Amino acid sequence: MGLKMNLKRFLGKSNIAKLTTSISNNGTYPDFCVKASLDTIIFDNFRKNNYYVKILEHVSKEHGQTYIDETFKIDKNFHRNIESFKENDNYGNPDLYEFKEIGLISTTTLRYVKVLHDLQKYFGELNNLKICEIGVGYGGQCRINNSINSPASYTLVDIKQALMLCQRYLDNYALKSQLLYKTMNELAIDSYDLVISNYAFTELTREIQDVYLKKVILNSKRGYITYNEISPDSFRSYKRDELLKIIPNSRIIEEVPLTHPKNCIITWGNI
Repeated sequence: MGLKMNLKRFLGKSNIAKLTTSISNNGTYPDFCVKASLDTIIFDNFRKNNYYVKILEHVSKEHGQTYIDETFKIDKNFHRNIESFKENDNYGNPDLYEFKEIGLISTTTLRYVKVLHDLQKYFGELNNLKICEIGVGYGGQCRINNSINSPASYTLVDIKQALMLCQRYLDNYALKSQLLYKTMNELAIDSYDLVISNYAFTELTREIQDVYLKKVILNSKRGYITYNEISPDSFRSYKRDELLKIIPNSRIIEEVPLTHPKNCIITWGNI
């Protein structure tokens, strides 16, 4: 989710008390996801909703430019697929920014594009892979990954309410892989070719993290976790060094742009 501010200021004291399993699971976010998934008017503008902007649609134009610059370093011809990437912005009415290299696009979409190119840099093309994403937002990363790749299957894992909005969004696209929507307790212990989590796994309580480690992460050949350290102390979330010890052959990659002082990317596996 990637909240970049003091939790008490962001959520308020009353909502801090409601946190149960993750930073975003405080009542307001799940309720809004349900409303946006069921109400067409709300869905048509959900990426402009003030609360949802704080959760997911808060990437600055400055960071958007950095995502462009860094993606060009990985693939100097990435803009050849830009019209396909821009289709992510067809729904939800996000704020669009003009960039001289590629025109109008959402900065959140640019972050997803940068992650995709990171994945291809470290793991190769995603074709025919069995992928699991923990913490899926509205499905933007999944849609970007499917825009120029054909994964065999793509399991999206989140709370039920978030999955409702995610499915409402992704059902607007003809995606290339089989999509599976699962809550934590609906997951079986399984192996995946690649597991992805952007600002989500590290915002969970240790108890919930242990479930995902057992069911998904420790069984996966490759992984890409954007790590942040903003959870309440009561969550006892695993710290970076602890995860490096737990996940075999894991390593640290710098997050560029750095969106929070302690952020980094934890990866493991290779092509």
